[in-house]
Amino acid sequence: MLRPTLVRRVVLALLLAFGLVWLVLMAHQLWQATDRDRIDDNVLSLGRGMLASIAALDNAGEARAVVAATSSMVNAAYRSKQIPGVVLMELTDRRGKRLFLSPEGGAATLRGDSARLSDVTVNGRGFRVYQGDSARWSVKVAAPTLSSAWLLLHMSGDLTVDMLIAFPFVLLPLWLSVAGGLRPLRDLSERIAAKGPDDLAPLHIDGKYAELAPLTGALDRLLGQLRNKIAREHSFVQDAAHELRTPMAVISAQAHVLTVALEPAQRAEAGQRMEHAIARASHLIRQLLDLAHIDSAQAQAVAVLDLAQLARQELAMLAPAAMARGLELSLDAPDTLLHSLEAHAFQSILQNLLTNAIRYAYDGGRVAVTLRRQAGTLTLSVADDGPGIPQVQRALVFERFYRGVGHNATGAGLGLAIVTQAVARLRGSVRLTAGLDGKGCAFAVTIPVAD
Repeated sequence: MLRPTLVRRVVLALLLAFGLVWLVLMAHQLWQATDRDRIDDNVLSLGRGMLASIAALDNAGEARAVVAATSSMVNAAYRSKQIPGVVLMELTDRRGKRLFLSPEGGAATLRGDSARLSDVTVNGRGFRVYQGDSARWSVKVAAPTLSSAWLLLHMSGDLTVDMLIAFPFVLLPLWLSVAGGLRPLRDLSERIAAKGPDDLAPLHIDGKYAELAPLTGALDRLLGQLRNKIAREHSFVQDAAHELRTPMAVISAQAHVLTVALEPAQRAEAGQRMEHAIARASHLIRQLLDLAHIDSAQAQAVAVLDLAQLARQELAMLAPAAMARGLELSLDAPDTLLHSLEAHAFQSILQNLLTNAIRYAYDGGRVAVTLRRQAGTLTLSVADDGPGIPQVQRALVFERFYRGVGHNATGAGLGLAIVTQAVARLRGSVRLTAGLDGKGCAFAVTIPVAD
């Protein structure tokens, strides 16, 4: 019962709206009822009407009867509306002889001013007095001054009743509209709940309400993304299993050779092949773990790194492999380049780009690393003068397990996929262009940084 619902929110919002309307109307009516100009206009209208109705009469009795009847009707109307006080009317002739005074006035004398309305006090109550003179008669009309407290209480009662009567007539169609408008959402939730755990097919709901189209479209896109992600994961697992099967088969075969071979040379060759297969499997497993680590949605530790020193360390670690092939490694970077980054992501980018360049470069070639920060970006470039990548293959080399053709280098085809994921994690981009002297490859990674 305490759980928030949209229908309950609508009812509460409607109550609040009615409350605000009540306050605004009350303020407006109170302003009208206490506005001095409006009060004066009413008194002037009553007094002038009275004077006009007796101006043509010559008989004092007839004039007195008209004023008395008018006074009686006006005060009867006041009593029917439960307005406190009475309207006093006085009739005198031009000589000042009083011909009539409302009975409620007692022995009071009304003092007026023919030039303007005036304020008088009669029996302790304030009145606004009008005096009008004709050729034969003089009429005074005194309207009581009503207190703001009484006006507020009187008007609030009438207005509250009107609002209470109107509320259900507004609430009912609104309630029906909201309930009907929420029915498609309930249908949508039931349809989603009815789907099986492996059913990621699009909903294909053609909602008749335009407001539902973005929701159903977003759900279909989400289901599509999940289908693609699961398909990629299935493909990834299959490819990983296929890649691991080869070194495992080699390990199994060479282990059998080691157990049955009698010649030392055969045993040595089998041991060497087994070590190579183990190294290949270990490298593949390490890359799979790196890829899974980078794919993780969990935030990794951000630390202030000296990127230039980190690049020098990576080159030093790979220097033996480069020297074995006669490669020239170079680094163009400032002495110190401090910045806050996810260390593992940046190291993965640098290691995989360098490893690829050394693996695929020609013997005796060059590998150049450039590291710069300028104009709000951090740029890392790894270029070589090796065989390069044909234009038709450049869009594919970043795919997982794609190794390309036309070379003899070994590898699992995960290095550039790891680079792509790590760059995306750092909200950067990677481009593949021509390498040194227009030959080979150059991978340029751009990462936005705050200066």
